[in-house]
Amino acid sequence: MHPSQKIMKKFQITIFILLGLVAISAYLAFKSIDHFQVPNLQSEAAKTLVESARDQIGVVTKYSNEYWAADKIPENGGACADVVWRTMKGVNFDLQKAIEEDIVKNINDYPQSPPMDANINFRRVKIVRVYLEKHAQKLPIEIVPYDLESLQRWQGGDIVTFAQLPNGLEHIAVVSDKRRIDGVPLIIHNYGKGVLEDDYLLAWPSAITGHYRLYAE
Repeated sequence: MHPSQKIMKKFQITIFILLGLVAISAYLAFKSIDHFQVPNLQSEAAKTLVESARDQIGVVTKYSNEYWAADKIPENGGACADVVWRTMKGVNFDLQKAIEEDIVKNINDYPQSPPMDANINFRRVKIVRVYLEKHAQKLPIEIVPYDLESLQRWQGGDIVTFAQLPNGLEHIAVVSDKRRIDGVPLIIHNYGKGVLEDDYLLAWPSAITGHYRLYAE
């Protein structure tokens, strides 16, 4: 074998070895990411909240922000805030009643436009958010993939709010106890297709404005 061919063969073997080592390193890194774990710090109430939110999937199949009396909202429809209202029922917490009681006591804390209406106050994200700001545990809104300290602050049953979209609508969702491989949780919400559990916490087209924990033990 010509010396140059021997050198080329050694070079090829070296390249194959290096590529093999890179492949092994990449595989090990992938396996490490695939098993990234975030401690589950949920209370029993929080677990119930997640199941209460998840139970709406396949039942609430439509999105509608039409005006209804509070007791006339169709079981298969509703808007994003209705997901939270129905979820809280799972721990016997009447969010509509709680909001109305607080409005009566502290009317000036709440936005007055459009006019107050007990039938739909609890279905308006901006009103729900005022209530949460006052009565829920406020948590950091930042979330960093693969960062354990950041991720463990986000637990199933939490509530997250988002800024207005160009159409003027704000958004609200329940945080799921299911997570992506990087530790970021899914959310349970209704944004036009009925209640779904999907990967929109960081993908939602407006910024996170609030992160709350409102557990009724």
